[in-house]
Amino acid sequence: MDTYGLNIEKQEHSGTTGRLHTPEFCHRPRLIILVRHGESESNKDKSINEHIPNHLIALTDQGWAQAKQAGAQLLKVLNLENEKLREELDEKYRLPDESRKLLPLHDYKQLNKTLDENIVFYTSPYRRTRETLKGILDVIDEYNLKNAGVHACQSYQPCGKQKHAVWPTPFPSGVYENNEHTHCLQKKDKTKTYVQYRVKDDPRIREQDFGNFQEITSMQDVMEKRQTYGHFFFRFPQGESAADVYDRVASFQETLFRSFYRSSTKKPRDVVVLVTHGIYSRVFLMKWFRWTYEEYESFINVPNGSLMVMELDEANDRYMLRTELPKWC
Repeated sequence: MDTYGLNIEKQEHSGTTGRLHTPEFCHRPRLIILVRHGESESNKDKSINEHIPNHLIALTDQGWAQAKQAGAQLLKVLNLENEKLREELDEKYRLPDESRKLLPLHDYKQLNKTLDENIVFYTSPYRRTRETLKGILDVIDEYNLKNAGVHACQSYQPCGKQKHAVWPTPFPSGVYENNEHTHCLQKKDKTKTYVQYRVKDDPRIREQDFGNFQEITSMQDVMEKRQTYGHFFFRFPQGESAADVYDRVASFQETLFRSFYRSSTKKPRDVVVLVTHGIYSRVFLMKWFRWTYEEYESFINVPNGSLMVMELDEANDRYMLRTELPKWC
């Protein structure tokens, strides 16, 4: 796996001059993690795309199980104080071996041993990614309850009917966090730490647009053309190419970089997690590590519910990709 990293300290961003570039105003998260959503109804049956909009496709029962497993896997890569509880949750949500499709980690040594207490989740606004995030947060809430007595009085519930979905108040639209409004913090064991998180919707991390309603026969013809033309540059009728997704990735990464330069009053982000899609994940890594489009073409899609882990190596001053991605044979 190519671990060529991006030195964010040397990135130049418009409007971030002066002392914002000094180390005390830059806090890079220890981990940046990409999560592909769990199995969706369209992963199981492509005819769903003929009559349900892509952004409203839900998870299957298997997809929900993969989301819970992803939550347990996330806990395993975090620096937490209760390792025994983490192992118990991993065992509880572990899928049977025949269904357990995880990507291997390579040289992940948890270089920074400080506890991870603050996570920022970015989610694609598609239903299947929000539901995957729901499964992940349920596992984190379970850890917080059993470890620190922090009870979730109001859990993350973003999915509602089209035009009638309401995010919990008093948060800004599209933002959710576990604070005194959603968790009964008065029950907290003050000798224990709990994982704090914040959720933000971002349409830029949605999946590649394959067009609107997709008729199976015509899509099979289109997929064959893409196979011949090339996956990265082929643009779907009424949709996008992976190269178009690259432009969205570039915009989002600029926003992410700017968030690392913070005022001293804001909480640092120990971990950033993107709950997104298969193609978006690979394009994100392509942009970050400056892969060529030929390198992008060499990778196949990652399994549903899998994690891709980037770890900050402060000695080399760059992020290293610790996950081994599957390639074409």
